[in-house]
Amino acid sequence: MEKGRQDPFADLNEEPVVELGLAHVPSLVRRPTPQGRRTPIRPAERRRRSRKLTVTFSNAGIVARLRALAERWGLTAPGGGPNVSAVVEHLLLPQLEAAEAGEIEGPEGKWGQSERNPTNRENGRF
Repeated sequence: MEKGRQDPFADLNEEPVVELGLAHVPSLVRRPTPQGRRTPIRPAERRRRSRKLTVTFSNAGIVARLRALAERWGLTAPGGGPNVSAVVEHLLLPQLEAAEAGEIEGPEGKWGQSERNPTNRENGRF
């Protein structure tokens, strides 16, 4: 060390080092990921997660038809786009209740297989 400078920790060499034992870092202390920092989860999104379901249709035209119907009915999502979820729920609920009552039979065999693109089978995508 240079002359005139003192080590501020020189007098600590006689004290024992105490291990804090922090094996688990609390989530409040952890640094958020860059993605999380850019788009933090809003409370409304956290409440919505238990009600969220991703649906894949056998035909892309169905999604376009649902969007068009939402626009025609004037149903908009909070972001301003068409609220397809509201349309699907409105159309699905009567059919769901009828199916639960046993009025509607389930699909036969592998439903939707014939409508898939045959090139997807060759590419390994389903």
